[in-house]
Amino acid sequence: MAQTASTFDIPPAELAARLHRPLLALHAAMELEPLWRAVLGLMRAAFAPHRVTLFLGHLGMGEARVVQTDPPIAHPEEWYTARGKLNPFSPYIESHRGLRWYRFRDVLPSHPDFLRSEFYRRFAEPEGWDKGVSALYWSKREVTAMFSLYRSPAQPEFDDAEIRLLRYLHPFVGTAIERVRRLHTERLARRGLEEFNRNVPVGLACLDWDLRIEFANPESHRQCAVWNLGPDVARAFNPRDAFEVPPAILETCRRLRAVILARDAKQPLSLPEDVAWVEPKGGSGLRAHITVLNNPGSALARPRFLVVLDARPVPSERAPAVSPEKLNQLRDLTPREREIALLVCEGQSNAEIARRLKKSVLTIKTQLNSVFRKLAVKSRAKLMTLLR
Repeated sequence: MAQTASTFDIPPAELAARLHRPLLALHAAMELEPLWRAVLGLMRAAFAPHRVTLFLGHLGMGEARVVQTDPPIAHPEEWYTARGKLNPFSPYIESHRGLRWYRFRDVLPSHPDFLRSEFYRRFAEPEGWDKGVSALYWSKREVTAMFSLYRSPAQPEFDDAEIRLLRYLHPFVGTAIERVRRLHTERLARRGLEEFNRNVPVGLACLDWDLRIEFANPESHRQCAVWNLGPDVARAFNPRDAFEVPPAILETCRRLRAVILARDAKQPLSLPEDVAWVEPKGGSGLRAHITVLNNPGSALARPRFLVVLDARPVPSERAPAVSPEKLNQLRDLTPREREIALLVCEGQSNAEIARRLKKSVLTIKTQLNSVFRKLAVKSRAKLMTLLR
């Protein structure tokens, strides 16, 4: 958007030179701290205020959960909690929803009365200001973020030219805030998904394009150790310490990657050949299902490989394998408790399980009682019925 010299009362070239680097920093900000530094630098370059404050993370019309201010304030959480109780701006904002900016003088009483107020004495004067302006961002009718610029008694009021400059910069700051907010939202969603996947009774791992681990849950640690070392040796190690993606899985991922590289690059959608099964030698009953995570919506991101390890033991002649649909009921059990529950479903006795796992019969009984309690069953027969 082109601006004339009269718009900001300064030559366009001077304005561009002054704001160029701060705007580049704002466009590059991907986290809270870089965002704050960029907003601070931009506001100081544009307006030379005494103080700059950035408010983020509002819930509804409540106070901000993140407050950054410069010059810094000692014990900011306590300060802004107390300040919020007397803040004259909050009621004004709530009664003017959708307002994008305002001068403090539009809200405060006359200047002499403001200087005599409790809010000025307790907060504004210690912060060093008696005038200012705020810019706000909204989602529907709720505040999502705002920043405020404060000036000291020795500085002039914000004039109309500066308000026009503020209006010009408003969407730049808003775009940067929204970008960081979306990244935080996506990260929180991913964290929730990862927390859920940590406890499912199925091994899950995600490898990036270069076959580096991006995520692996505890069950995948255990199953990969069994895959690489065998069940007896694997029990002697901490699964996390012994974790290594089996070579057969890595080789299969490389093959899938070669298939993708040989394909027309303009066809990012996953195809049937982007799925593979792989099993270790020796008939252990373990197997891995590998899926390429690749779709048009993420064409700028390189494909990933989702590895699902099927941890069901080989069924014995005495009992069929546990139904895959029932495995999810074991999500609240520890890895060892899940193993015991599955062995019970094979029809093995406590003594047989103890010999297989190299544990005492008392230990197996204790862990089996924990299984009964968590799954709300009272006997081996009930457990077998639950999982079939």
